[in-house]
Amino acid sequence: MVHGTFQWAGQYEPLSILLRDEGFEVVELTLTGLGEKEHLLSKETGLSTHVFDVSNALSWRDLDNVILVGHSYGGTVITGAAAEQPDRIKHLVYLDTVPADDGESLMTSFFDEATRDEVYAMVEKDGDGWLIPKDGLREALPTMRPHPFKSYTDRLALPDGTPDFPGTIIVASDSNPFFQYMRAVKAPARVEKRGWNLITVEGPHQLMEVSPAKETVAEILLAIARN
Repeated sequence: MVHGTFQWAGQYEPLSILLRDEGFEVVELTLTGLGEKEHLLSKETGLSTHVFDVSNALSWRDLDNVILVGHSYGGTVITGAAAEQPDRIKHLVYLDTVPADDGESLMTSFFDEATRDEVYAMVEKDGDGWLIPKDGLREALPTMRPHPFKSYTDRLALPDGTPDFPGTIIVASDSNPFFQYMRAVKAPARVEKRGWNLITVEGPHQLMEVSPAKETVAEILLAIARN
């Protein structure tokens, strides 16, 4: 389980409990510079840092038959991590996010032009030019930290021969304007291109945190795991 912007591994705990109760192993990862790893944040923290956070965890823990779940920004991370460890992956799940294509950044794969301009402006105004302020996209929670903007602008570089993974995109239904372009335009196009499933779940962007959305997401993940 890979979290998104500002967050940490514990964001998944409400969902993870449901999956563990069904007998499945769940591994929640915190990305460099966030959560309990906030002391490691630097201007060099970027997408490749986070991709290798996840791919190294897969190899060091010797995990296989993995359903790799990424929320929001974490979707770009799991795309890169799966490409580094393809033999360990069973299925990719994008939780209110979409996969970036080779050569894309999160900024180009997720946002329309107007929203990109808005994000650039908030980074310059409130993030010293290199951080996304923790209240920039939604109301800040105690567990949220400023996010390294480099990870949003770095372009995904997939190795030659990266396979076509099975995948599912799950989108939320709330009205947060930052996510509407991704849900309405990008998600349908990405599932059509890849032959994946697109599922809408009623709830906010953080689907894994609240009921009844977390129960619905758990049912989807359990169905994938048992297939």
